Amino acid sequence: MIPGWFVDRSEVHETVRAVCRGGRSVAITTSLWGAGGFGKTTLATAVCANTRVQRHFRSRVYIVTIGRDVRGRAAIASKVAEVTRFVTGDQTAFEDPDLAGSHLGRLLDRQPRTLVFLDDVWEEAQLRPFLLGGERCVRLVTTRNPELISPDAPRIHVDQMSLEQAFAVLTWNLPPLPAVLASDLLQATGRWALLLRLTNRLIAEQVATAVGVTQAATEVLEQLRSQGPNAFADPDMPWDLDDPQMRSRAVRASIEAATTRLPSGGDRRFAELGIFAEDESIPVPLVILLWKTTGGLTEQKSRSLCRKMERLSLLTITPVDDGRIRLHDVIRDYLRSELGDSALTDVNAQLLDAVGDTLPQASPLTPATLAPERAWWENKDGYLRDHLISHLLAAGRDTQALSVAGDLRWIESRLVSRGANAPQGDLARIPVARAQALAYDLTLVAHLLTPTTPSKAVIAVLHSRLPPHSQWRDQITARQQDPALRPLLANRWPPPDYAGTRLHHPDRAKPVEAVAISADNTWLATGGFDRSVRIWHPSTGNCIALGDHYAAIDPTRRRGHASTVRAVAIARSGTWLATSSDDNSVRIWDPGSGDVSAVLRHTSAVRAVAIAPHSAWLATTSDDQTARVWDRSTQSIRSAFNGHAGAVRSVAISPDATWVATGGDDATVQIWDPSSGEVSLVLGGHTGAVRSVAISPDGAWMASGSEDTTVKIWDPRSGQLSANLEGHSGAVRSVAISPSGTWIATASDDWSVRIWDVASESLISLQRANRPFHSCAWGSEGLVVAGGALGLYLFSLLT
Repeated sequence: MIPGWFVDRSEVHETVRAVCRGGRSVAITTSLWGAGGFGKTTLATAVCANTRVQRHFRSRVYIVTIGRDVRGRAAIASKVAEVTRFVTGDQTAFEDPDLAGSHLGRLLDRQPRTLVFLDDVWEEAQLRPFLLGGERCVRLVTTRNPELISPDAPRIHVDQMSLEQAFAVLTWNLPPLPAVLASDLLQATGRWALLLRLTNRLIAEQVATAVGVTQAATEVLEQLRSQGPNAFADPDMPWDLDDPQMRSRAVRASIEAATTRLPSGGDRRFAELGIFAEDESIPVPLVILLWKTTGGLTEQKSRSLCRKMERLSLLTITPVDDGRIRLHDVIRDYLRSELGDSALTDVNAQLLDAVGDTLPQASPLTPATLAPERAWWENKDGYLRDHLISHLLAAGRDTQALSVAGDLRWIESRLVSRGANAPQGDLARIPVARAQALAYDLTLVAHLLTPTTPSKAVIAVLHSRLPPHSQWRDQITARQQDPALRPLLANRWPPPDYAGTRLHHPDRAKPVEAVAISADNTWLATGGFDRSVRIWHPSTGNCIALGDHYAAIDPTRRRGHASTVRAVAIARSGTWLATSSDDNSVRIWDPGSGDVSAVLRHTSAVRAVAIAPHSAWLATTSDDQTARVWDRSTQSIRSAFNGHAGAVRSVAISPDATWVATGGDDATVQIWDPSSGEVSLVLGGHTGAVRSVAISPDGAWMASGSEDTTVKIWDPRSGQLSANLEGHSGAVRSVAISPSGTWIATASDDWSVRIWDVASESLISLQRANRPFHSCAWGSEGLVVAGGALGLYLFSLLT
């Protein structure tokens, strides 16, 4: 919002022309290194509100404050992620600032012309990520360091105001001032926008109490001269704006002139505001709590004092969320210098103690972890959540900072409320090796911790992906006992991308494409891009590749597939299994000997295979647009189905073996008779290829997953659609129904596996990995998922 005292300046029009002309960046800067308060932010805000700018960018104008405190890789990456959410809605997290910036740039490339105003940039590292990509995005930058901006970018210098502009700010809403007195005040303030505004408000405050404007202005001028830059020199000489010491004296003189107008003790209360974070909107209730502790002020007196400070232009108040205040960083720097290091520590400690007294005590999650003392994760104040660790460090409570930032309950709350970069950034701020090690663990998995619906589901992903070290393992075990977190998917073994796990694929370069579980739950069968069919024993982690013994004796006798294995099915008896492949074949295997007893052929890649419950026949689907039913004993075709108008991707057989469901590239699910091949129902509703179908244990309903990212639940008798499950952002490759018929598991190209409650039609848990998930299967003791980080995942659903 542009303040009423704003004076139009030529720099505004120059900047409007520059941002509308195009180019990658425009800089509003100052030739004075380290000088603030010249009105850069106000000018840039006026540019953003300009009618021509709003029309040119079609209101796609975004204002972002960077600030001095955003330093270090974690903090900068977090800021880029925050801007990405703000501008595009995308919530992907990156631990590397340049990766985060490149992602933002790619998203901006897909959008119409956009203006992003980056206010108060201090370092090249802060700016660089925002300049990657985004060819249709203009970045308007305010900085005190013009060297940060490319020499090719327009630079608009903002220094002291002209005499006319300064006079307008000085006299805004005041009765007429004598010309000589006004001239002296302009000289005493150096025509510096910040000091002009402070002086104007100080005079206005006295005039409001019936003091004449000439008398009030004269008193203010005397204070500025006696304490300002020319206190020990000729007061009629202009002071040097390039001199940091003179600027500091000018700020001190102006602020002290204003604080003399505060009630008794008000100057001390004002100084205490210096403990708060730079460029942040500070909740008034938090200020009230602080001043109650340090000065015994009531809420009414605290709010009255804030209002008095606002009238003197010492701070600004926004009437939202019970009130919020903001300090100019020049004023905040002055307040911190006034307090001094010792008082800064003490006041931070008093604030923390006051807030801590409102929270329950908290024991450590495990005997080996530090006690956080208070349940800080239950505090709902957004400012304090974001800056608690900084306040603890400023109070000299480094050990407590580590105990809080390293507590899984705090990490979970920060993850859900602020995203993956927030808990990592908290730990990165703490200057001890232990905190850095924990931050690194979070860095490795940050890209998997994007927001979920329900929001708590991301906590299960966090638990599953943290390294299996005792610090995390014991805390995770303790947290998973909390009923509020259930149901959730929990690792039965460490994920396959951690060394030493039990189910680790020998060829990590070739993803696992398909998985099936034996009826007695003692072994698994998989197939994948390495063309092998493997038998796994989860209890031992042992793995054998079927057919390899032939190749060891004579490579020409290798009996395995010649291309990617797309599907695996195990007979209920466990005495044989079937696999399908891109080599146009289906192979029947003996899991004990590894022998191939039969080879069944289509004319194109075979996408899916299913075995009837009684094991007398099996069904297959192919890119040749057919589905076939094969006699197990004779290996002959019993029937063929030609109802699809494209490749047939998936197949499932009803529990009583009286009907078969298939899904295909024609976006339909079709139900047909395995004896005759006659179609009974065609279910249309998907808008993309149907990659997987599954039938409930009682045959009363079925589910289908599609490249349109949805999962649909159908009544196979009537063909009615009973539910549409949305949430995946990529193709749904696999659908599996639990043995109880209570849950559906879905695996997707969006790197997630999701568990849905059938009765409520809602998502109840999910897990993410580093690659797309390809296939999933339920056993009586848990869920097995293939793909991800090139291996097998074993999960238990804790309810």
